[in-house]
Amino acid sequence: MTLPLSDLVAAIAHDRGVDLPPDWVAPDLDPAILAGSDGLVALAAAAGWAAPQRLGPRPRAQHFPLLMWSGQTGWAIAEQWEDESRLRLRGDGSGLTVERPDDALFYEPRFPAIAARRTPSAAARVFWRAIMARRDVLVSATIATIMANVITLATSLYSMQIYDRVIPRAGYSTLWVLTIGVIIALLLDFALRTTRALMVEREAARIDEEVSEFFFARAQAVRLDARPPGVGTMAAQLRGLEQVRAVMSSGSLFLLADLPFALLFVLVIFALGGPIALVPLISLPVALGIAWGLARLIRRDTDRAQISANRKNGLLVESIDAAETVKANRGGWRLLARWNSLMDEVHAAEDPVKRWTSAAGSIFSTLQQLAYVALIAFGAVEVAQGRMTTGALIACAIVAGRVNGPLITQLPNFIVQWGYARASLKMLDDILRLPTDEGPDAGTLRPARVEAAVRMEGVRFAYPGARDGIVVPRLEIAAGERVAIIGGIGSGKTTLLRLMAGLYAPQAGRVQIGGLDAGQIAPDVLRRHVGYLPQDYRLVNGSLRDNLLLGLSNPGDDAVMAAAAQTGLINLINGHPRGLDLQIAEGGRGLSGGQRTLTGLTRLLLARPDLLLLDEPTANLDDAVEGAALSAIAARLGVQSTLVVVTHKMRLLSLVNRVIVMVGGQVALDGPRQEVLQRLQQSARRPETGGAGEGRAVTGDAGAPAIGGMNGLAGPNSLAGNRRRNDAASRIYCDHRPVERRCDRLSGLVDLGGA
Repeated sequence: MTLPLSDLVAAIAHDRGVDLPPDWVAPDLDPAILAGSDGLVALAAAAGWAAPQRLGPRPRAQHFPLLMWSGQTGWAIAEQWEDESRLRLRGDGSGLTVERPDDALFYEPRFPAIAARRTPSAAARVFWRAIMARRDVLVSATIATIMANVITLATSLYSMQIYDRVIPRAGYSTLWVLTIGVIIALLLDFALRTTRALMVEREAARIDEEVSEFFFARAQAVRLDARPPGVGTMAAQLRGLEQVRAVMSSGSLFLLADLPFALLFVLVIFALGGPIALVPLISLPVALGIAWGLARLIRRDTDRAQISANRKNGLLVESIDAAETVKANRGGWRLLARWNSLMDEVHAAEDPVKRWTSAAGSIFSTLQQLAYVALIAFGAVEVAQGRMTTGALIACAIVAGRVNGPLITQLPNFIVQWGYARASLKMLDDILRLPTDEGPDAGTLRPARVEAAVRMEGVRFAYPGARDGIVVPRLEIAAGERVAIIGGIGSGKTTLLRLMAGLYAPQAGRVQIGGLDAGQIAPDVLRRHVGYLPQDYRLVNGSLRDNLLLGLSNPGDDAVMAAAAQTGLINLINGHPRGLDLQIAEGGRGLSGGQRTLTGLTRLLLARPDLLLLDEPTANLDDAVEGAALSAIAARLGVQSTLVVVTHKMRLLSLVNRVIVMVGGQVALDGPRQEVLQRLQQSARRPETGGAGEGRAVTGDAGAPAIGGMNGLAGPNSLAGNRRRNDAASRIYCDHRPVERRCDRLSGLVDLGGA
C-alpha cells in the first residue's frame, strides 16, 4: 500500500534538503482529490507553491527521484530506471521494481527556494539575479521603450510640417490629417508608457519581495555568536533595502532606459538641422561629466550619513527596549545627549550632500537654458542662410528638449539616490559576510533520528574582545544521562550549553551530537532533536498559542492544554478570558519572567526532543510552580532522553545523577552527583590557608583548574555554606600547574532553598 501523497512529497523534500514548514499541508484538502492525478497540483496550490513541473514519458537521470502517478500504483516515488521499461519505486518505504504503466505521469515538485542558503558574494548580485530572472519582462519593457521614444519624434515632425507646409499654403486638409495622425501616435505612446510603468512596477514589487525575503532569512540564519552587538543597527542595515528600492522605482529605471536614446535624438537633430547638432552633442557630455563629478563628491558623505543614521536607529531601538532600566536609573538625559550627538553627525554628513545637490540642480538648469539659447541662435543663422527651414528649427528645438530636458533635470536626484543606495549595498554586504548556521558549501546531514549523546573534543570558544573563554579538552555525555552544570557567575555555563545546542560554533575543536558533527547536521534537524531553553526566554508578537506552537505542528488544543496542565501554565490560560488566544507583545511584555519560562517549558514538552538543554529553568518560579515544573520535566524524560541543566538550586539536582562544576571557562569537577557534592563540602571545610593545587577533580581534564578549597553545606541556603557565617570558605584555589590563572572567588554555587 502506498503512502499518502503528503508523506511522499515530504520524503522528496528530505532527499533534496528542503525544510518544509510544520503545517505545510492544508487541513481542508479532500483525500479523494489528493489520490487522483491532479492531487499534486492541488497540494502545491494549497501550500502556495509554484505548480509542479510535468516531465516527459521518460524522465532523464538528473530528475530522479521524482513523483509518479498511475491508475495502477497511485502516487509513488520513482527512484530510477532499472532498464528500458522498468522502474524502481519507493512508494511504501521499500524498493519495488515494476513495469512502467502506460498511463504513468511524472512530476517534479517545485519547492520554495531556501533564501538563506543562497549565498552570493555581494548584495548587488542578489538584486541582479532577481532582475535577470525576469528577462521576458525586461525585453518587453525595452521594446516598449524603443517604440515610445520613436513615437515621441512625431510631435517634432508634426510641428515641422505645420510650419513648413500648412501655414504657408493654408493646407487645412493636411492639417487635419497630420493632427489626427499625431493624436493617434500620442495615444499609442500613452498606452505604451502606461503599460511599461505598470509592468515594471509590478515586477519591481516582486523583486522587492524576493530580495527582502532573502535578506530577512539571511539575517535569521546568522550564527548567534557572530551577530553584531547592536540589534537596532543591524535592523537599520536591513532597512537599506528601501534605499535600493528607491533606485529601482519606475522613474529611475526609465531615466536609465531613456538615456541611450539621447544619442538617437542627436542624430535626428543632425538629419534635420545639420551642424546645430553640435549643441546637444556638447551639452550632453558636459552634463554627464558634472553628474559624475557630483557622484564622486558626495560618495564619502553619503557613506558617513548612512552609518550615522544606522547608529541613530540602533540607539532608538535600544532606548525603547530598555525603557524600564532607563527610567528607573534616570538615564534619559544621557541617551538624549547621545541622540543629539548622532543627529549632529547625520546633519554634518548630509549638509554637504544637500549643498552639492542644490548646486548641481542650478547648474543643470542653467546648462539646459544655455543649450536652448545656443540651439536657437545657431539655428537662426542657418535659417537665415537658407540651409534649413523654420519648421526644422522648431522640430530640432523640440527634440533637443528631450535631450536636455527630463534626462538632465532628473540626474541630480538620481545621483543622490544612487549614493545612498550604494552605501546601503555596502551595509548589506557586511551582513552577507557574517557566518551562518549552515555554511554555503557545507554538506548537511538529515538523519531521521539523532541520538541524545554529546561529545566535545578540544573545544575552544571566546567572545570577541574577551581575554578568556571556554576551554574543554574532552567532555562526553552519554544518551540517557542526567547532568547538572554548576559554577559561579561568568564561569561559562550558559556558553557551554549554547555550544552543545549548536547555537554557537566552536572556534577550535568540535562538538558531536549523536556521533555526528553538529556543524554538519542540518539546522532544522538539529533543532528538532535538541530542545534548548534559555535563561531569559523571549516570546514573539502573536498569540500564546502561536508561541507554544512556534516551529511545531499543531497537535490540537487537547494536547496543548495537557502540557500546560503539567507545567502549571494552565493557570495563566484559565485566568485570562481569551485563553490560548491571549495576545503577546514583543518580547513577552505583559507576562512575568516565570510565565515566559513556563511557556518555554510547555513548548519543550510539546516538541518532545530527546536532548533537553535547560538554562536555569526554574530561576523565575516560586516553590509550588517549581515543583510542578520539575515533575513535568521528570515525567518527560525517557530511558534514552538526555537532560543537561544549568542551575544554582539544589532542588534541581534531584533530577540528575552527574554534576559538572565550571570554573573560569573550564571543567573543574565532573563526576557522580553525591561524590561531587561531597567533594565540594570537603573543599569548603579546609582551612583557607590550604595551598593551591591541593585537590583534583573527581574526573577532571588535564590542564583544567582543580578545586582546592570550596564552600560547603554550612547553611540552609547555600551548598557552599552561609557566606555570613563562613566567608573564608568561599574561596576557590585554582591549580597553577599548567597555566597561570588567578583564583576565582565563588560563593553559593547551589541554592538549597526548597530542598
